[in-house]
Formats: sequence, structure tokens, C-alpha cells
Amino acid sequence: MKKTFRSVIALLLAALTVCSLSVVAFAEDQTCPYADEQIYQADENQVFVYTVQVSAGCSRSGAERVRSYMLSKGFDSFLFEVDGGYRIMCGKFPHAEEAWAYCDLIHEKTERDTAYVTDVRLPQEAIDAFAESFRHDPLVAYKVNFRGWENPSGPFIDMALNEEETAPVYAVQYGAGDSFKGAERARDMLIEKGFDAYVVRMPFFYLILAGKFDNKDDATALRDEIRNATDHWDPYVREIQLPKA
Repeated sequence: MKKTFRSVIALLLAALTVCSLSVVAFAEDQTCPYADEQIYQADENQVFVYTVQVSAGCSRSGAERVRSYMLSKGFDSFLFEVDGGYRIMCGKFPHAEEAWAYCDLIHEKTERDTAYVTDVRLPQEAIDAFAESFRHDPLVAYKVNFRGWENPSGPFIDMALNEEETAPVYAVQYGAGDSFKGAERARDMLIEKGFDAYVVRMPFFYLILAGKFDNKDDATALRDEIRNATDHWDPYVREIQLPKA
């Protein structure tokens, strides 16, 4: 009897869950131009695109809830199944800088501040459908010029799009991460302490560097100065290709 009662309760809860998800989906259709309900899988014969991963997990229902949340905020969201789990992705872009702009917008508009850019392969028709919706999406209109990247507020080198001739230099790496705003804060702190610091954007992340030396010993001396001035034990000397002065 108890077992039967528990089964009835479970069925009722499942029905309520389905109903609530239907309501959410209806609301999303009113505010979001995207309606991609496909679950994609890895296929080497499909088209390479950049996308933003906002979460991942083993639960299909959990992944669907996150996807519904992202849709309710106006973002193109889809599921990518891999290794028995699900990655919740947003956007389908041919260029990394477009995906990073979308990622910045996700950081601004949602609680998913750990979202980052990655790459997957998807069917061409899914990419075409996204491109058509994206052109008419007012949510992302002001991001077309990639505000925050092309017009940084301080020393900034864009290696993700760089076509200039480069040369190897020694620099001190203070940190790295996928947050542009975090990289700017770290750089500005170093500048306030008197160091020649700058942000370098790579295809999938940002570097916070200081100094540009031909001599490794000079870079090592700067590393020690930064350690003493910031109580940050992790800065290290690295060789990196940067545009020629």
C-alpha cells in the first residue's frame, strides 16, 4: 500500500514538472527568437563553430532546466551530449570574437558568470537557423561592435585577431582567466603599483602580463618586484610572441 502511494505521488510530481516546464517554454517563445530543442552529439563531419558553455552535468532534466533559464533570458541555448553527460551551450558563431562578445553579454544578463567560450561541431542547418534569428535579435544588437574588446579602457593587445608580425619577448605573467573585466582589474592594480602591465586576449582567454624584455634576467627581476609588491606568489616569467613595436 505504501509503495503504491509513493508511486502515485511520484507520478503527480512528474506531471506537475511537465506542466511547469511547458509554461516556461511558452514564456520563452514570447521573449526569445530561438527555439532549438535539438540535442546534438559529436560528429566530425559537421561544421566547426564557437559557442558559450554555461554549465554541464549528467542529468538530462537538470540540463533542460538550465537551458530553459537561458532561453527565458533571451539567449539561444541548446544541449550537447558527450560522454554520457550534457553541456548547456549558447550561440553558434563562426568566429571566436563573436562568441566572446556573446559570453560577455551572458555574464551581464544572467547569474552564469563562469560561462566561457569553447568549440563544437554542429549541423549546418542549425547554424543557419541561429544566424537568421541572431540578425533580428534586439538583445544583442548593441554587441555587434564587440564593445569592451575593440575599445578597451587601458593597455590591451588582441592576439586572437592579430595579423601583425610578431617577435618573442620575455614577460611576467601575473594571471590568466576567461573574464575580461577581471583581467582589467588585475592589470589596473599593477599599473597603480607602478608596473608596465597590460591585457593580452588569446582566442579563448585573457592574460595579465607585465613588461616586455629581450633578456630573461630582466623579466625575472620584475617578477620578484611584483611578488614583493603584491604578495602574489604565482607570477612567473614566460616567453610569448607579441606584435613588434
